[in-house]
Amino acid sequence: MLQMTDVCKVFRTELVETHALKNLSLTVNEGEFVTITGPSGCGKTTFLNIAGLLETMTSGEYLLDGVDVSQLSDYQRAKLRNQKIGFIFQSFNLMPDLNLFDNIDVPLRYRGMKASERKQRIDRALESVGLLARKKHLPAQLSGGQQQRVAIARALVGDPLFLLADEPTGNLDSNTAKGVMELLQEINQAGTTIIMVTHDQELANQSPRNIHILDGSISDAGAALRNQPTSAVDAVA
Repeated sequence: MLQMTDVCKVFRTELVETHALKNLSLTVNEGEFVTITGPSGCGKTTFLNIAGLLETMTSGEYLLDGVDVSQLSDYQRAKLRNQKIGFIFQSFNLMPDLNLFDNIDVPLRYRGMKASERKQRIDRALESVGLLARKKHLPAQLSGGQQQRVAIARALVGDPLFLLADEPTGNLDSNTAKGVMELLQEINQAGTTIIMVTHDQELANQSPRNIHILDGSISDAGAALRNQPTSAVDAVA
């Protein structure tokens, strides 16, 4: 479970103070598929970076799977991130000189896994996205949709508690985006919690829960509560 309470993020320069998040409170329970929408600059990416332990918050409380992340050292945060969170980015972030197998192998090497276990996990992840037969291909030999599927496999290979997806269909045509969304829904139905930032309201409407962020705070409580039982939701502007 992810639980944020009154989270604020302030970026400061010598002349300007920017409040990217303002007293944002949100709970995402295990097994949910939540989409985050809002205009550019509203705080969506900042929220995702804090959720993924890529940035620290200025104030507030953040519990990830019951752990107060504000009390962790940089090393502990990196370890928790590697073990609990999978990332999917708009630009795929695949290493062009590595084949698909080796791209997916990178996060597992950081865990110190034996080669035999890594191979089993990688083959299983590639099979789940329909690309096992291409594991020796380079990213440039694939279409954009296939590259995003590799990125999803890389995110899944460590059996994360959460998948955090930042505009995962932003660089894809509508038909390919539909296929990626269907794959994410299948992954969610298998039990993985997904939080996805998107500008595409049509895709957002396909998730059971859509949260709209405006000026660093959650707005439109009706959207946040859509199709959710009361006991499973805790989203407060």
